[in-house]
Amino acid sequence: MGTSLAGGQSLLDRLPGQEVLLGQDVRFRPRWWTPRVPASSWLEELPADPADPERRRLSRGRMLAAADGADDGESQALLASCAWSAGDRPLLASRSARALVETEPSELLSRLRLAAKHLGTARGAVDAYRAMQRGGAASVKHLGPASFTTYLYVADFGTRGGVRGGDALIMDRFVVRALNDLHGLSVPDGGPWSADLYARWLDIAADQAWLATVELGRSVRSDEIEYAYSEYGRVL
Repeated sequence: MGTSLAGGQSLLDRLPGQEVLLGQDVRFRPRWWTPRVPASSWLEELPADPADPERRRLSRGRMLAAADGADDGESQALLASCAWSAGDRPLLASRSARALVETEPSELLSRLRLAAKHLGTARGAVDAYRAMQRGGAASVKHLGPASFTTYLYVADFGTRGGVRGGDALIMDRFVVRALNDLHGLSVPDGGPWSADLYARWLDIAADQAWLATVELGRSVRSDEIEYAYSEYGRVL
């Protein structure tokens, strides 16, 4: 474990607290999803973007609750995760929509459940990542690591009843940029990203959450560290 917080005060200033964390949102166009993806009409019911009524806002809290009460909860969690990951980028949304529809629904659900079975066990998030990588037992065509780590984050949060962030975390290009800058790595932010990198990211996040907890005198969740690293990476 490290003895100093990476980024120092700059990172502390980016830590959101739980209310801001769960209120973080992205904007997107539902029409990128609803004509193609079954059971996606709920995306239309999300709050409208004040600047553009054709767009909707998906909050982190709503994403984490996407699977609640659904028989195909894993598929709904993946839909929410893909919408979150793609945000306002139509090309990425199109690719992610293909991931949701080009695998037969029962097979997709089976693969998502296979990955989720790893969660909640020692190093389970890393095993789930490895399973969802290309060629893995739970891989889904067209689904990249930014999207499937978001799915693992949502699924892990659900298996723990939302009490804490769980072990799985989102790893996107902004997080990778922050890892490169703050920890001396040299990983291409466009991938490929190994399971070993994901394991290192989870260890770093847990380490930084503990150090921030000591510094601030309040409990800091690992997903707050993910938020802060992503924000840090966006300005690089």
